[in-house]
Amino acid sequence: MKQRKIIFTLLVALIPLAFLGLVELALWMVDAYPQPPLFIEVEESDQPFIQTNSIVSERYFNKNIMPVPELSPQKFSAEKPTGTLRIFCLGGSTTEGFPYEMTVPFPQQLAFLLEANYPDKAFEVINMGLSAINSFTVVDWIPEILRQDPDLILIYMGHNEFYGAYGPGSTISLGHDGRIVRLILKLHKFRVVQMISSMIRGTAKTPSSVANPTLREKGIESNSILRIKTRDNFSANLDIILKACQSAGVPVILSNLVSNIKDQAPLDATSNPQQPSSKANELYIKGLHEFHQGDTITAFISLTRAKNNDQVPLRGIDYFNEILHNKANKFDLPIVDMKAAFLSASPSNIPGNDLFCDHLHPNPVGYNLMAREFYQALNQTEILDQAPTPTLPGEAMFVTDLDWEMGSVRIFKQRHYWPFGNSPVDYKDYPALFSEKTAQIAKEYFFDHHFWGKAHNDMADYYLKQVELDKACREYQAMIEMYPEKTEYYAKLVECAREAQLWELVEQTCQSALSTTPAKGMFHYNLALSQKIAGNMEAAMSHIMAAIEAPELTRTQSAKVYFTYAQFLVDMQKPSEAATVLTEILNEVPDFIPAKELLDNLMN
Repeated sequence: MKQRKIIFTLLVALIPLAFLGLVELALWMVDAYPQPPLFIEVEESDQPFIQTNSIVSERYFNKNIMPVPELSPQKFSAEKPTGTLRIFCLGGSTTEGFPYEMTVPFPQQLAFLLEANYPDKAFEVINMGLSAINSFTVVDWIPEILRQDPDLILIYMGHNEFYGAYGPGSTISLGHDGRIVRLILKLHKFRVVQMISSMIRGTAKTPSSVANPTLREKGIESNSILRIKTRDNFSANLDIILKACQSAGVPVILSNLVSNIKDQAPLDATSNPQQPSSKANELYIKGLHEFHQGDTITAFISLTRAKNNDQVPLRGIDYFNEILHNKANKFDLPIVDMKAAFLSASPSNIPGNDLFCDHLHPNPVGYNLMAREFYQALNQTEILDQAPTPTLPGEAMFVTDLDWEMGSVRIFKQRHYWPFGNSPVDYKDYPALFSEKTAQIAKEYFFDHHFWGKAHNDMADYYLKQVELDKACREYQAMIEMYPEKTEYYAKLVECAREAQLWELVEQTCQSALSTTPAKGMFHYNLALSQKIAGNMEAAMSHIMAAIEAPELTRTQSAKVYFTYAQFLVDMQKPSEAATVLTEILNEVPDFIPAKELLDNLMN
């Protein structure tokens, strides 16, 4: 009798689970309430690709009540080509590259360095950085990332542990027990849970202030139990991430955290101007005094203590760095000492506005420094053969004044919101970083929702009108690096570089274009001109002949190519052959004055 009662009790308990199972099956069958995937399949020119899903953050953020941060959409091969090195970069807004885009973030700068130093090897560097997330999100992502056959994972993470989604200072909270948060994130894989979550989100009310709704406008005391919980959660999350990578046989490179400690006052003071006095602010003032007295060593200690005692801990606390180094030792992983690298590269010997654009996000120089540090760490592993003479430029590659200006406009807006301030944004007060024109185009990019390429093309057009050819060329170079499939930018760069007499750039651009575009005639033509300038007439003749044979040339272009061919024949002391070519040109285009003048000179 007792046994039957137990069985009956179990059956009763299983009824709700069975019902949920049926609902789950039904939702799967009609494809309702799927969780936004981290990756989506796309097809381009009949080739399958995998693309990062820009709205994956809707897993964590309620788009009905707050702006949802978007993951930058990037494509990579559905089936990794043989010999390709696939690298995923994980982290928050610093990995993403905030407040900059495209060429500036350290994953893209790293890609430039790898391509420059290993021209015969293919790389896919995928930037998985996303603003306002922390290690809980990376735990949620890591199984999906490992299924994409990575060769290496880079992790720069820790600044958002308090205020990122599910941090103790975030409006998106599931409590402070990491085990519960991770369990709920796993349950969200089920569609029935997604359905319930969607219903709950639909009833949520928009907060009265949505200036930065992912953050709760409050401090977290330095001796708070929340700091201990956050530290423990960060450590446990790293264990899960690194164990998963280790089990999958995927190597990882970690990095410690670095922040602006010299030129950023504690945020507990800036967020509450009525009560600026705090232990952190006192330490900060003390550190500045020591710095101005020339005692940089003591100043560094005081300013670091000010950061660690900041009750708005948006800059990575040093005990996070201790955890990162401990995990590197535990899992036998390389770790980049980014903190030391920034200290060494700072002209003041203390990281400040020389390398940062705000409290923790580097400027383009700082992002390039991060890329170089990760590159050197990668180059010391067995993944790549060490480049014999590595190219490590000290300035950001393919970054223009406009990119700096775009970031500056974003920071100007950020400075008006908590924890930096609380005032309306009036862009009339924005001080241009370079010129009124760069500021105008940067604002148009944000306010008129222009494409990044259009903004840079507008900037290049302006420079051409101002006859600032070097700057115009740099704009086109940046566009080509990000949009190698758009051959119109190659043609514009070639014309600009020719006018500026930058013949090496003409040669490089034409060679790149020939591997990209089916319309090769004018690139062969300009390559022939650059080879002639370099004194290589044999190569010049080879390319001019290739240009002559190009089927897509217009009548005018063909006449120009044949005329240049005649000039080459004259230079090679073949006047009769040149005269024959010129006569043929004039038969086709009688009003071609240069050809007539050259023929007259030859006849005389």
